[in-house]
Amino acid sequence: MERRTKIRIQESFGAVVRGTDRNGQKFETDAMLDNLSAGGLYLHLPYDVEEGSKLLLVVQLSNSDGKRAAQQVATHGKVLRSELKSDGRYGLAVKIEHHRFL
Repeated sequence: MERRTKIRIQESFGAVVRGTDRNGQKFETDAMLDNLSAGGLYLHLPYDVEEGSKLLLVVQLSNSDGKRAAQQVATHGKVLRSELKSDGRYGLAVKIEHHRFL
């Protein structure tokens, strides 16, 4: 049974992600979101990030057509779940705590 209250867009969006891994090492990396909603998102990272950790993401919502700038949103989120995947990366479910359009 679906528990989400916000519509989830099942489309990839590019993002730059900043945070701290489980070992206390800061990182910044490019990533692709698997999906996005007003309340959260899901992405894969090569870093093991603890549940409860804070992340900063700058998500590109549209591609630039050369005539206008791409729409971006800066989001601050909290990791709700971190799952080790078969490819060695981690799938992270992130709750969006606040955002602003750039």
